[in-house]
Order: sequence, then structure tokens, then C-alpha cells
Amino acid sequence: MQFDKETQVRILRVAADRIDGRPVAEVDEHIARVMDLHPEFEESWQLGEMAVYPQEINGQIVNPFVHTVLHVIIDTQLNDGNPEIAVLTYKRLLEEGMTEHDCLHGLIQSFADIHFANFRSGKPFDHLDYESRLKSLSYEDVEVEEE
Repeated sequence: MQFDKETQVRILRVAADRIDGRPVAEVDEHIARVMDLHPEFEESWQLGEMAVYPQEINGQIVNPFVHTVLHVIIDTQLNDGNPEIAVLTYKRLLEEGMTEHDCLHGLIQSFADIHFANFRSGKPFDHLDYESRLKSLSYEDVEVEEE
């Protein structure tokens, strides 16, 4: 999944299908699952194309589109087992007592930090840096959601 117009259209279509009560295509189930994990984005999806811009949600500035794409990227890594370190880190964080969603957010933060830093400087994604960060990622490094 990319941060592009095609992905924007796809995510907004899934959001519209969910809002209108239409079934979500099997190929878009990852997107729908992320939307289920983030009910706080529901109002944003109703804004259509405006949902791809940062906005204040629950006192934080969030970009629902970017957050959803990052979730789907990590979801895909875990489902495909590639890279294996993502799966191992996810399981290790669960064993440390983190919730599934907080574990996902820990991996997302590591991935996003590398992706956006490298993108801004015109470099490709650094898989070795990602592996290194995931190996050292711990409960203390992850901002956990308040219940």
C-alpha cells in the first residue's frame, strides 16, 4: 500500500461502503479492520477527501489516511511474516503485556520514523535500521492508549 491518490480513493471508498452499510470487498478487509480499530476516525471519513488531511481528533493531530495506510502496511507484514522480525517483535511485545493495538502502534511508529525520514532525504527505506529498531523496541518505547 502506498501514500498515493489511488490508495486515498480506495480508503475513501471503503469508508463510504461502511458508512452506507454496503459489504466491503475481501481485498479491502485490512482497511475495514483498521477502521474498526479506530472508531474515532468515523467522523473524518464522512468528510470525504478532507479525511486525507491532518486534523484534531481526541486532542491530538492525526492524519486518518496516513494512519490507516501505516496500519495496513504493518498488518500485511504480520500476515505475510515478512519481515520475520516484525512478527517476532509483535509476539514479544504481547508477551510483555501490551495490547494487540498498542503492539501494532509500536511497529507502526518504528516503520513510520524510518519511512518518512528516508523519504524526506530521498533515500530508500532502510530495512536494516527497521530490523535494529524492532529488535530493541520495548514496552517503554511505545505510547500506549489510555483505556
